[in-house]
This record gives sequence, structure tokens and C-alpha cells, in this order.
Amino acid sequence: MKRENILIIGALGQIGSELTTELRNIFGESRVVASDIVEKRTMKNQEGIYEHLNVLDRERLKIIAGKYQISQIYLLAAILSARAEDNPHFAWRLNMESLLNVLEFAREGRIQKIFWPSSIAIFGPTTPKKATPQNTVTDPMTAYGISKLA
Repeated sequence: MKRENILIIGALGQIGSELTTELRNIFGESRVVASDIVEKRTMKNQEGIYEHLNVLDRERLKIIAGKYQISQIYLLAAILSARAEDNPHFAWRLNMESLLNVLEFAREGRIQKIFWPSSIAIFGPTTPKKATPQNTVTDPMTAYGISKLA
């Protein structure tokens, strides 16, 4: 069985920092590469590999993926609701172009698994609030929610 090498894009965020720790516990420090747009690592109490990465820079993504022979990517990079409302064009570009960059690597056969979580922001005021079904109404009210739904 091939050993997995994982790249977490957006590793310094709320979900990314927790996920990085857990995946390193499962797969080992040397197999999980944390990356974020922040040049210098700011994760406290974490060892392991860190790479500066703006996910919109496809060439840098390609270099990192090749350097570590990445087989899985967790794409967590996003601009959240409040900032996205101030700059909806950038929010759309970040959320869509980053996904397209990662999907292109998969299409080329470089990546075997991609994890791109959605967001509660895809729901809206008409979505059932209790026992929300898997397939339900999605009417996002923010630029972030719209781009995540798309």
C-alpha cells in the first residue's frame, strides 16, 4: 500500500490547525505538510513541515506537491464571510480558483484524493434549522456562502 503524503492548504486557520495536529498523529509528522499564505509559521506547539503557499500561485503549488510527493490535498483556504463581503470578487476568485488549481493536479494524475469541505454558509434563512436533511434548500446570503455553494 502506498504511503500517503498530505498537503493541508490553509493549515493556520481554525480547522486547519486542529486537522494538521490530528493528521500528523495518524500519518506521522514527515507525511503531513502544513501550508498557508502566512510566510512564517505561527502554529504553537507544532513540529513538522511548513511551507508558505498562496494557493492562487499554481506554480508554487506544483513545486510543493512535487517536492513532497503529495497524494492528498486538504483545501481549507478561504476568505470568510465578513472580509468576503468587503471584497466579493476576491472571495469568488480565492474559493473558485484555488479549487480549480487543485482539481487540475488531480486531472493530471498528480493527486489521488482531494478534501474540500463546504460550509454552513451555503445555507440560508429557509434551510431547516433542526434535523437538516443531507439534500435540502441552500440559499446563501453572503459572497462566501455563494462561492462555497458554487
